[in-house]
Amino acid sequence: MEIRERLEELIDSELAMLGYELVKLEASFATRRKLLRIFIDRVDRPVTIDDCVEVTKAIGFVLDSEDILPGPYTLEVSSPGVERPLVKPEHFRRFVGNLARVEYLDDTKEKRKVTGSIVEADETAVSIKFNDDVLKIEYHNILKANLKPEDLTFGKKKKRG
Repeated sequence: MEIRERLEELIDSELAMLGYELVKLEASFATRRKLLRIFIDRVDRPVTIDDCVEVTKAIGFVLDSEDILPGPYTLEVSSPGVERPLVKPEHFRRFVGNLARVEYLDDTKEKRKVTGSIVEADETAVSIKFNDDVLKIEYHNILKANLKPEDLTFGKKKKRG
């Protein structure tokens, strides 16, 4: 079993015991300093800073005791944020009706991007409505997907007049 798979399995199991969901795991081992970034969520309430601290301590303890990552590493634990990543089929199902941005490979293996409303999600694909069209994208063709909240205005200049 590859180190990333072992990490994901171990972290997912620990998070489940603590009442959290592993949304996404990012790992970078290319440099001398190893980086492990974990995005967590809860179904019952939003993730707080205290949640991140609790998970950091628990995961750090487990990783150190299992010695999966020998040597120094940086562990970052975060909520998925307002533009949360959509990684698993259940993420897409949970957010049906919400706006999402999906980067994917089309039938010719060309990279495409679409922003639209999630209208349906099953075990193999998600359907995104944009303009008057509905595009069905199989999960194995998705490179990256995130929610795109429609009502965020901070950081943008409002038009006057």
